[in-house]
Amino acid sequence: MSDSAQIATPAGPAVLRRSERTTLAISVLPDGTLDLVAPLDATETDIAKKVGKRLRWIVRQRTTFADMNRNRVPPRYESGATHRYLGRQYRLKVRNADPSGVRLVGGYFQIATKAGSPQEVEVALNAWLRGKAVEQFTTRLAQWEPWCAARKLPVPKVRLLRMPKRWGSSHRDGRIYLNPELVKAPSICIDYVIAHEVCHLKHPQHDRAFFKLLDQTVPNWRATKARLEQLQ
Repeated sequence: MSDSAQIATPAGPAVLRRSERTTLAISVLPDGTLDLVAPLDATETDIAKKVGKRLRWIVRQRTTFADMNRNRVPPRYESGATHRYLGRQYRLKVRNADPSGVRLVGGYFQIATKAGSPQEVEVALNAWLRGKAVEQFTTRLAQWEPWCAARKLPVPKVRLLRMPKRWGSSHRDGRIYLNPELVKAPSICIDYVIAHEVCHLKHPQHDRAFFKLLDQTVPNWRATKARLEQLQ
């Protein structure tokens, strides 16, 4: 896929990338950005015309995301606040103690820090979640090793990478980069993202072959993708 460029469209500025796909892919990101992936030979005029035909849908998507962002409450790091892990909400119980640490007990994150400050709690909880992300992603990705071996694909290897607008990406050598924030999503959503990136080891582009393979491996992926988008 080529490097991105910005073009003007009836829906405003858009990020454009080129690939070997045969049709134009139009996506609205949670921040309202319009993301386009176009065939190599498509002209910017033709791209703009096709975006114009989807203008009503683009407006609806942006409105939906704007409503979600407006209602989103900044996270708090004190007793009584809630945080997600594997799709469930858990309350924080903070206490002063040394050494510091995090335990998941029942419906609570029990967090011990020296001073109990929100900054300490945030650092401790994020470190715990990152460790769990490694465990969860590694275990789930290992289940794909026989599938990859049967197709003579490289053994998938998990890497954590914070990505502001993506849940995952893959590299032809088998590296699967996953956003550590994904560990907060339901298990079915984590499995979908992993499946999506593993399928890219076989078909790097979002072309017909890729989506055919994704349909075969995760028949309900569209519903799961929609569910995941609600979490962003």
